[in-house]
Parts: sequence; C-alpha cells; structure tokens
Amino acid sequence: MYLIFSCPPLPYLIVGGMSTFRIGDRHLRRTLPHTFDLIYVHQGELFMEENSQRFTVTAGQFLILPPNRLHRGTKPCRTETIFHWLHFYTTGTFSCTDAPVRDSNVIQKSSQQFEKKPFHISLPQYGRILEELQPNMLDIMEQITQVRIDRKENSKRFSDNTIPQLKLQQLFFTLLTYIGESSLDKQPRDATAEIFAFLNDHYQEDLHLNDIADHFSFHPAYVIRLLKKRYQKTPGQIIQQLRLEKAAQMLTSSSTSIQAIAYENGFNDSGYFARLFKRHYGVTPHQWRNNENGAN
Repeated sequence: MYLIFSCPPLPYLIVGGMSTFRIGDRHLRRTLPHTFDLIYVHQGELFMEENSQRFTVTAGQFLILPPNRLHRGTKPCRTETIFHWLHFYTTGTFSCTDAPVRDSNVIQKSSQQFEKKPFHISLPQYGRILEELQPNMLDIMEQITQVRIDRKENSKRFSDNTIPQLKLQQLFFTLLTYIGESSLDKQPRDATAEIFAFLNDHYQEDLHLNDIADHFSFHPAYVIRLLKKRYQKTPGQIIQQLRLEKAAQMLTSSSTSIQAIAYENGFNDSGYFARLFKRHYGVTPHQWRNNENGAN
C-alpha cells in the first residue's frame, strides 16, 4: 500500500523518539486520531498489525501507520529491539492506494511563474531503506529524537531539541525522500504468488491457516482473501489440489504402493485419499494407474 499526500500543504514533523523493548515486550494497541506514526527499526524486530494486515519490521525496515486506523503489536519481541519513531501530521488530504502516484514533469510557462500547481508525495507504507542510506537514516533519527523510552529501565525521558524548526522539518523531508527512494524501480511484491509457492513447497506438511499467516506476517483473513481473489480457492483447497496432483504424477511414474503415495503426499488415511481422488479425477487411484500405464 502507498500513502499519497496531496500538496500543498506539506506534511510536517511533530516529534521524534526512540524506544528500547525487552524480550517479551510488544507494541501497544491504539488508534491515533490525527497523527501518522513512522517506525524505523534499528535492532531486533517488531511484529505489528494494521488494518488486518500483519508486518514483521526488522532492522533497516520502516512502517508507516496512518491515523484513525487501529494498530497493535501481534507478538512479543523475541530479542531486544531498538526502534526510532516519529509522529507527523498534515492539514491537507491523503489517500491509500495500491500504486504510487507519479506527477508528470511539465515545461514551465511564463504564466505559471507565480504559482505552484498541486503535486503528490507517494510513500510506501512498509519497506526497507536502501542499504547505503541506512546510516544516514539512523543519524537523522537520532538528531530529531526528543523522547527516549526504555522498557528495561522503565523510564521515559524528554529532552529539548536545540535544532531550529526549519532544520528539523528539513531533516524530516530527507527521511521521507529516503522512504520514497526505497520503492523506486522495484517490482511490487506479489504476495499471492509467494503464498502459492510456499504451499507448493510445503503441501506434504500438516499446514494450518495460522502457520501460513505467521510465515508471511499476514492476518489469516488476508491470506484467504488473496488466494480466493486469484485462484478462487481457500488455502486448504489449494493444498488438497496440490496433494492430489502430486499423487497422480507418482501413480503414473512409480510403482510405489497407493498407501505409501497417500502418506507421502500428506494424507494420513489412504481410504480418505482414495475417496478424494475419485471425486477429483472420476476414477480410483488404482484405475488411474492402470489407465495411464495402459495408454503408454
């Protein structure tokens, strides 16, 4: 997802901070009514959910949480985690889209020398800062930090920032530039294809919906929605189809017993396998083997 800001006006920085979480800590559950929350992980990992979508934010990655949408930590930290965050705001409009908005460059006309046409800032909600920019990202985050939260010491410290406001906003826009650059010239992630590939690799295992969702840090309902949209099947139906297809191939290409083929492809009950196979292909596994071998 991309966040699209219509400008002017430009978004602006409110405050920056840093948090240290112990093993077992998790991000709180909340909805910010007007404020954007930008998280950048320096060490460890955060498990987050926003708008029914789950994210695992690791070192070098960022996540932007829009206002008026519930977000929360989904799992406790597995290692000590340090992350910087900042809150920012816009008095203008913004929207959420599946693709960035690219404003076309136009030749400046003499009649437009005294006014600026509206333009857009497109920011990916989630991603990784380019490796060569990560030291700069961390340095800027440190400069703008005014709140330090340490769960180990159970402390929350505030400090004055001596950087002039104009400089602070300039640093903030540099951060937004780094985030925008993280998505340039990259193909969008095909999460649906990734999930299908995962199912194809693990169809023999006793996979449950929560296992799949946890692997991709997605909400279970989101996994179902993605697969139903493209394949018109639930994860369980796709796994069952893959198992039957692999079994059919083995029946043709090997002399392995039908019971062993059933077990090898994730069916614990060979009788149940035979009933599903006939329902899917119209013949029993034994008939399939004989028909296919007889045709060669």
